[in-house]
This record gives sequence, C-alpha cells and structure tokens, in this order.
Amino acid sequence: MFKSKAAFSLIVALLCLFNSAFAAETETPQTPTPGVTVYVSDHNRIWTRSGPTTRHRINGSARIGDKLTFLEASGKFYKVRNENGKEFWMQADTLQVEPCGYTLTEDLQKQVSDLTYKLENYDTELSRNYQAAKKRLERLEKENAGMKEAILQKDATIQQLDEQRRSYAESLETKDLDMQMRWWMQGAMIALGGAILGAIFIFIPRPRLKRRRDRY
Repeated sequence: MFKSKAAFSLIVALLCLFNSAFAAETETPQTPTPGVTVYVSDHNRIWTRSGPTTRHRINGSARIGDKLTFLEASGKFYKVRNENGKEFWMQADTLQVEPCGYTLTEDLQKQVSDLTYKLENYDTELSRNYQAAKKRLERLEKENAGMKEAILQKDATIQQLDEQRRSYAESLETKDLDMQMRWWMQGAMIALGGAILGAIFIFIPRPRLKRRRDRY
C-alpha cells in the first residue's frame, strides 16, 4: 500500500513537472531590440549559463531586477551583458523589458525623493519665480515709461519744427509782398518822373531862329 501511494505521488509530480516544463517551452516571449535594457524578472529561474541551451553549464546567477543589456537571441535563450561587461546566456522567460525588483524600488524611491524635494521647496521656488517676474515687470514698466518720454519729446520737437516752418513761410511770404510793393513803387515813381519830365519838355518854349535876309 505504501509503495503504491509513493509511486502514484511520484507519477503526479513528474506529470506536473512535465506540464510546467512544456508550458515554459511553449511560451514565446517577444524578442527585444538589440541594445535595449532588460531586467531579471520575478521568476525563480535566474541562473546564467555559458550557452543558449540547458545543456550548457551554469556559470553564475543574477538578482531579480539586475540591469542587463540584450545582445542577441537564440531559441528560448537571450545573450546579455551586465554592467561589469560580463556576457552570458539566460532563459528568455526570466527576463523582461520593464524594471522590477530592487531596480524598480530604487527608481520609485528616487521619484518619491524628487517629488518630496519639489513639494518642500515649492513655496521657495514659487517665491523666487514671483520675484523674478516682478523684476521683469518693473523693467518693462521702466522701458515703457522711457519709450513714452521719448515719444513725447519727439512730438514736441516735431511741433516746434512745424511752428518754425510756418513762421519761416510767413516771413518769406511777407518779404515777397514787400519786394513786390517796392517794385511797384519804384515803377510808379519812374513812370511819374517820366510823365513830369514829358510835361516839362512840352511846356518849355523853343527858341525861334531869325530869318536871314537875302542881300540883293
């Protein structure tokens, strides 16, 4: 009776082991692109081998979450390289592209630390940004005031020049009228003098010539 139960238990264990091995062999994980980073998965099989089969000798082990670089694939095995430059083979179903294990824990802890730092220094950073924005606003207001001052000075200069232009134009027009009046006065004086001289010449008596008597 004892031997029958032991034999039955052994057969069941072998069947379970066969099913597990068959399921592991039939799963075909997606092959990563050469050069991407892969991580040791949460599976228990984390032995490293010298070749791409289970017949190759085990030459080490890797921790769950170790950061490795994928090099090539051969059947159900991946050739990888660790951060120390050592190359070895591991079963494909023991590796994954997403971080896990202590690497994921470290990444999450770093993210938490960064968020904590930002949260603790939020008020300080906000105040610093506010002061910087305030200084920029003051500088812009000062530049705007300077531009307004320059525009006002320019307008005043333009107005002054326009007044000078109009004054010069009026002076020039007045001088032209004065010149024309002088020309008219000179012409009138010359005409009047000529008329007077002509009248004088008309009324001045002419001397009469004595007739010569003929001597006969």
